Amino acid sequence: MIASSSVDVHHISSHSSIALVTLIVAYIIFEVAFFFHYHYHVLPSANRIRSSQPPAPYRDYRNIDDRAKLLHRILDRLRNRLPATYQSVNDEKEASAKLVYSFIESWFIKKSHDDMYEKFSHQFDEATFDMGFCPPPPLMVRMAWSSSAENLGKLQKKNMNEFLSWAFFGIHYSTIQSTPEMNQVLEQFYAILKNQAGLTFEEGKNINFVPRCFTFEKVNSLYRPYGVYASVQLMRFSANCVLYALGFRRFNCERGLRYWHRPATKQLSHSSNGKRPVQNQLSPFFFFHGIAPGGHAPYLPMIFLGILRNHFQQRDIFFFENKPISYALCMDALSEEDTVHGVIEAINRHLNKASANRLTLCGHSFGSCQLTWIVKSPQLRDRLESLILLDPVSILLSEPDVMINFLYTRPESNEESYTCSNTLLGKFIRFLNETKIHLVASSELFIEHYLRRNFAWYNSELWLEDIPPNVKVLVCLADQDEIVNCKKIEREILQHNRLVAEASKNGTFPAGPRIELLLWKDVGHAHCVSNPERWREIRDAIDELDCYWSKNVHVR
Repeated sequence: MIASSSVDVHHISSHSSIALVTLIVAYIIFEVAFFFHYHYHVLPSANRIRSSQPPAPYRDYRNIDDRAKLLHRILDRLRNRLPATYQSVNDEKEASAKLVYSFIESWFIKKSHDDMYEKFSHQFDEATFDMGFCPPPPLMVRMAWSSSAENLGKLQKKNMNEFLSWAFFGIHYSTIQSTPEMNQVLEQFYAILKNQAGLTFEEGKNINFVPRCFTFEKVNSLYRPYGVYASVQLMRFSANCVLYALGFRRFNCERGLRYWHRPATKQLSHSSNGKRPVQNQLSPFFFFHGIAPGGHAPYLPMIFLGILRNHFQQRDIFFFENKPISYALCMDALSEEDTVHGVIEAINRHLNKASANRLTLCGHSFGSCQLTWIVKSPQLRDRLESLILLDPVSILLSEPDVMINFLYTRPESNEESYTCSNTLLGKFIRFLNETKIHLVASSELFIEHYLRRNFAWYNSELWLEDIPPNVKVLVCLADQDEIVNCKKIEREILQHNRLVAEASKNGTFPAGPRIELLLWKDVGHAHCVSNPERWREIRDAIDELDCYWSKNVHVR
C-alpha cells in the first residue's frame, strides 16, 4: 500500500515537472517570436514617418499668416524675464538678443559633444543588425563619452530654416521652399527676430548644430520582453478589478476614448473641516494620468486614500485612459479633437446640467496636456470650476526643457533645472533619477511613438493667461523635477500673479486667474504620486481652493 502511494506521488511529480518544463519552453519560444516581431515589424512601423500625412492643425494659429503671432507670444514671454532697468537702451537690446539666441540655440543638438558616442553607437548597431541596443544614454554615461567644450560657432540661416519650418509649420524646409506663402512667412520670422531681438543670421549652415525636430526623428527605444508588458497588463487588470468593486464602470466613447465612472453616492450636508462651503454635492472630478506603466493604476492610492479621501462619495469621479503612454501594445493615439469629444460625451451621459457646469479637472505630468485641450475647447472652458496640475509638463512647453529632459538628455550646463548642490552625492542621485526615467518611461517604444509621431506641442502648451479668470487653479511642483523645469515655471507663475494683481488693482479685466502654487523641496518628478504626506497637502489645498484662499506660495 505504501509502495503504491509512493509510485503515485512520483508519477504526479513527474507529470508536474513535465508540465512546468513545457510551459517554460513555450514561454521562451513565445518570447523569441515576440523579439523578432518587435524588431522586424513593430519597430520599423514606429519609425515609419508618414510624410504624406499633414501635421495636426495649429489650433490657435490655423492660417499660415497667424504663425507669426505664436513667435511674437514666445518672444514677449522671454522679454518679460529681463530686469526692469538697464543703464542704456543698448544694454537692454544686447541682453534681449543674448536671451533669445540662447533660447533658440537650446533647441539644437551640439553635434561635436556626442561625436565619439554616436560613432560607437552607429558601429555597434551595425554589428548587431540595427537592433537598437545602443540608444542615447543618461547624462552621466554620456559625460564619459563627451569631448571637452569648444567654440562651435553660431547658428546660421540654413540651421534656422530647418528649425523654424518644423516648429511653426510642422514640415520639412524642402516643402517650405516650394510654397511661396510659407516662404514669405518664414522671411517675416527673420524680420521679427531682427526688430524685436536684434538677431540676424549669416547665410550658410553650421554643421555643428542639428535642430531637435523630435517628430521627424527615429524612435530610440530599448527592447522589453513581452513578459514586461504582460506584468503591466496584470497590474492594470488588478486596478480595474478594484475600480469595479468600488462601483466604477467602464465606458467607451464613439471616437475611442475610454474612461471609468462612478456616480456620487452621498449628498454633502455639512462642512467636514470648517473650510468647505455647504452644498449638496461636490463638483465632478476628472483625472488624466501621466506616462506610467499601467496608466491610471499607480494613481489609485493617491486619489482614493489621499486627494479624495474625505469626500470620495460626494463626487462623480472619472478616470480617463490613454493606452499608448501606459505600457500597452498600442500605437492608436487619440487626437485632441477625439479626446475632447469623448469628454463631452461622458459629461452628457452621466451629469446633470448643474454638475456639468462646475467641473474639477486634475492631471499629472503628461495629463496636463489633455487639460490644456479642455481649457481651449469652446464647449468646455466655461464649465470649469477648478484645475489641479501635478508636475505639469504643459506649462512653458515651447521651452525645450521637457522634451530635452525626457527624449534626449539633460544638458550639463542647465543651471536652472536643479537647485541642489553639485556635490558628488547630488550628482549621483540625479543620475539615478534620470536613469530611472530613461529605463522606465522615455525609452519605451509605444511611449516614444506617441510623442514622436502623434504629439503636437503647439496645441498642448498651457498659457496661464488663456485659463478663464473665474477658474480656481492649483499647480504642484517638485523643485528637483528631472523633467519639468521647476524654477522657470515658478518664476512664470509669480510673474503671472503679479500681472493679475495689477489688473485687479487698476480695475481692468485680468488675463487669467490667480494661480495657487505648492512647491515641494528636495523631491523629484512624480514624488507626489507615492507620498501620503503630499496627498494630504494636495487635499488641504483643494479644500482651500473651494474657499478662494489668499495665500500664494507654500514651500514644503
